Amino acid sequence: MDDVIIQNMVIEDVDAVLGIDKKIRKIGEAITYQHATTEAILTIDRIGRGKNASSYADMITGDISGMLETSFVAKVSGKVVGFIISRKASIGEPATEIGLILIMGVNPDYWKKGIAKRLADALIDKYKAMGVKELRIPLDERDMQMRNFFTKLGFGVGHMIDYSKKL
Repeated sequence: MDDVIIQNMVIEDVDAVLGIDKKIRKIGEAITYQHATTEAILTIDRIGRGKNASSYADMITGDISGMLETSFVAKVSGKVVGFIISRKASIGEPATEIGLILIMGVNPDYWKKGIAKRLADALIDKYKAMGVKELRIPLDERDMQMRNFFTKLGFGVGHMIDYSKKL
C-alpha cells in the first residue's frame, strides 16, 4: 500500500492502538499475546483512573516515554491501522543493550498489505541508528503466523530458552 505512513507512536495514538488490539483478540488471533495485552504493557489503570478519563491515555500510570521513542504506528488517511511497541532493555553481565519488541498488531482489515513488515523495518532501522546490535521478540512456539513472519525478516531462534513452571 502506497498510502501507508509509518511514524513514531505518540500518546494520542494509544486509543487507536488499543482498539486494534481488541479487534485482533476478538477474532482469536493473539496466540503470542494472549497473556500480554497492550493495556498491560502500557500500564493502564481502569479502576483507579478510569472514572474521570476521557481516553485510555489518561489512564496510563507508568512512564511510557521510553516506549514511545522506540514504537511506531502505521497510518492510512490519518487513521492508525497498525502498531509495534518496543523498548530498550539491558541483559547479561556485563550488561548489553538490546531492543525488545513487546507487542505488535495490524487491524485485520489491513492484513496482507505489507504493513507489519514496514512497521518492523522502521523499528529495525531505528535501533540500528541508535547503535543497538540486537532486537528480540518473545513468541509463543505455537504461533506459526508470527514465527513465519519474523523468520522472513531474518530473525532466528536465540540461544536462551525460557523455562517456566505453573504455580
